[in-house]
Amino acid sequence: METDLAPDLEALHHEAAVLKAKADAAARTYDRETWIRLVLVFFPIPFVVLLVRLHIEAWVYYVAGGLLIASAALLVRLDGAAAAKRDRAVAAAARALQAYDEARAARDAP
Repeated sequence: METDLAPDLEALHHEAAVLKAKADAAARTYDRETWIRLVLVFFPIPFVVLLVRLHIEAWVYYVAGGLLIASAALLVRLDGAAAAKRDRAVAAAARALQAYDEARAARDAP
């Protein structure tokens, strides 16, 4: 019976390793893209306002503030979706590792 469990155990170990690699890649991608999104949201509008501050009317500040708030809300939605994708990958890797550990413990149990 141990010979029947060996290929399954090996397959579970391989699946856990693959899912762990995918989870690590998803985490790195999330970290990298979060900084890019953050800069794209909070840099352009204040920078443009700073550059043209001597030539704009007072109402433009209100428009710029509204755009900044809207872009921050968009950032929250995009970041939430990216974080959920990362969390799903990490959870799948954790489940696969747990299944492998349980199968190995069942094999080693007398």
